[in-house]
Amino acid sequence: MIVSQGDELKVPLDDLKKNSAKSPTPRITMETAEREHILRVLHETNVVIGGPSGAAARLGMKRTTLQYRMTRLGITAPK
Repeated sequence: MIVSQGDELKVPLDDLKKNSAKSPTPRITMETAEREHILRVLHETNVVIGGPSGAAARLGMKRTTLQYRMTRLGITAPK
């Protein structure tokens, strides 16, 4: 909630500088988040991609879609 008297909000410049001096929150790209999520699920399923208990089913996608995304993200399954 912002409480201010009048029509304008006035913030002292020193207050803004104090907040910007804090270390920035690390940013993560959508691609990195997707890659990490797929790797985590592959690990949890012992790299089983297809089937009812495979990674694709757990991720809610077709096996071929998972394979395409793995290729696009540079994820290789051990043979």
